[in-house]
Amino acid sequence: MTHLRGFHARAKCHVVCITKTQSLATPDTATGPNPADTITDKRGYAARWHFSVRKIDDLLAKGLPHLAIGKRRVRICIAEADDWMQAQFRVQRIGKAGGVQ
Repeated sequence: MTHLRGFHARAKCHVVCITKTQSLATPDTATGPNPADTITDKRGYAARWHFSVRKIDDLLAKGLPHLAIGKRRVRICIAEADDWMQAQFRVQRIGKAGGVQ
C-alpha cells in the first residue's frame, strides 16, 4: 500500500491511501492524438509560422479559428487554423519537400 500525505488549509494533516491496483496516470494504451500536439497558444502558433504574437492577434481579429477561455486566454487548434491560413492566403509549398532543390 502506498501512502501520500497532503495538508489541509489549516495545517491539519490527512492521509490518502492508494492501492497498487489503482492508477493515477492514464493507461499506456490510450489512443488518439496528443492534445499538446494539436492545440497551442498564441505564442506557439506564432512560432510555428515565424510571426509575432501581435500578428496572431491581428489574424484572430480577421477570423482565425480559436477557443477563447475567459477574457484573456486563447487556444488555437493547429489543424483548423492551418486550414484557415491556406484558404485565406493561398499557402503553398514552393520547391521540394525537405528543403532540397
